[in-house]
Amino acid sequence: MKYEVGEKEGVVILIPKGRMMAGLDLEKLHDKIKELVRIGARKMVIDLGEVEGMDSRGLGILVAALTSLRNVQGELKLARITNKIQSLLVITHLSTVFHSYDSVDAALKSFSAGS
Repeated sequence: MKYEVGEKEGVVILIPKGRMMAGLDLEKLHDKIKELVRIGARKMVIDLGEVEGMDSRGLGILVAALTSLRNVQGELKLARITNKIQSLLVITHLSTVFHSYDSVDAALKSFSAGS
């Protein structure tokens, strides 16, 4: 799994690519999220459009990111969730925890709209 990090309108955009499965690459992603929060990120969008699969550890990383941001009065939004990942979120009842959007732009706009 690889990932890209960008920024737009003061929002960190994280784009994981491949499979978010337990392993060293996923731990590197987790460390990167923690580092971004530590250095001041308070608004983040995780674009899941290029994620091919996810296991429980991948879900755990999303929950940890949400918790880390909320602990510093920040926000996390998910964008471009695939049907496979949406099913996982529904089965685990996490679909009610995360704010998700069809596109990164919609997620970005939601920050200024306050939702």
